[in-house]
Amino acid sequence: MKKILYVFAGLFLGALLTSCGNLGYSLVLWNNPEAGVSEGQLVKVYVKSNISHTYIIGIPETKKKVEIPVWQISEPESKRKTVKLAAKYKDYEHTYASVKADGLPIRAGTVNNAKQVYRLRKNEVIRVLYKGKGAAPTNGRGELPGDWLRVLTGTGTQGWCFSYNLNLFERVSDDLASSIVVEKTEDAPDEELSAILAKKWYPESFESMISSGRYDLEKFSPDYGFDFGIPVPETEAEGEVQTPAPEQSVKTLKLTTADVKKSWTYEKILKNGDNYQFDELQVTMTTRGKKMLAVQYMDSDGKMKNENFVCLDADISELAEKEIMRRQEELSVLVAAGPVYESDYYGSIEFNNENSVTWRNYRPLVPEIISSSALGSVTVTNGYYLSKQLKNEFDGVLTMHFTGMETPVNFFYKLEEGGLRLVDASKAQKKGNLITEKGSGARVMYFGKK
Repeated sequence: MKKILYVFAGLFLGALLTSCGNLGYSLVLWNNPEAGVSEGQLVKVYVKSNISHTYIIGIPETKKKVEIPVWQISEPESKRKTVKLAAKYKDYEHTYASVKADGLPIRAGTVNNAKQVYRLRKNEVIRVLYKGKGAAPTNGRGELPGDWLRVLTGTGTQGWCFSYNLNLFERVSDDLASSIVVEKTEDAPDEELSAILAKKWYPESFESMISSGRYDLEKFSPDYGFDFGIPVPETEAEGEVQTPAPEQSVKTLKLTTADVKKSWTYEKILKNGDNYQFDELQVTMTTRGKKMLAVQYMDSDGKMKNENFVCLDADISELAEKEIMRRQEELSVLVAAGPVYESDYYGSIEFNNENSVTWRNYRPLVPEIISSSALGSVTVTNGYYLSKQLKNEFDGVLTMHFTGMETPVNFFYKLEEGGLRLVDASKAQKKGNLITEKGSGARVMYFGKK
């Protein structure tokens, strides 16, 4: 028995670690100041983790060992082969590039019809590894000037990219953004910047929620957006805009969504080609028309992230409040029509108020639909929407959060003349908070009014 356990333990460890000891040598491909290594260095590789996708490497001229993402170094080989690889990359040892055109492809080969392996965002920063040979792309008037370059993205994708739409620069500090060499004009109070600063900017998802009328209230809040730390006037005369005065004190730039909360301090806004940059921060914004901003920033994991924001005329607080009231009114109809609904088989449901329910004797639904650990005290929400087809069959969806049960349970509901019909929605097809199909074999439950 012990031998069997040892075998299983060995297999498990083998899945976690490819090897222990010495895997060989690798070339650092991406500057990593936190780990203490920079591109072009040779490092000794000890362990590879298949779980975290990292290597354990030794820091040159020290006894220190650190963990580094797999994509940031070359595949471990003999020292001789790694030295040869370093010589191949020598001409572009500290070279990176920022992308001029949104959607610029990285390809599998050095021809313009080679398979696309990645599409770059405008202003994305990538690493240049070496130059290749291939046919230059054309624009209808002839071949474009430039070279095919082997590149590496900040997420680990490698491939070939033609340099015509790349702005190459040498890394001169650990801050990649501050290494980009482009003509800058400090705090230029141009009309475009003035118009940007005079508006409120919200996450791009707000626009689709408003147009569809389907709101995710956890992600729809007036507190979310891109804020320059400059008060935006409630009213302003035609043509009047507000810009930050050069002498204004330090301001706080905030980027807030349901998933991201970032803030930076800055004093000046710099013009950086077609972009705007905040001091020397790794935060840039690009206009896309008069009502959209693309904001790029370096996250704590060292990767460039992108968020889009839109200018909206709507009052976000008012829209959110209206949606909350609509949902409450929808539930209050069930309270007024009951508040108690009974079934000989499925027990009784009592609406204490719009969001509180007591369900007694639901044992026939355990454990298929309701967990055996659940208690009868239930909080009810109604944040799902129905497709046009399902609206003909149901009034809406009740999401029941049972005390003692981690996962909520969804039921389609229909208020009928004699009572309440519930249908299990656990197999329903969803797109976000829109339910598109009921699903097959759903259990139907009927509760009469008490």
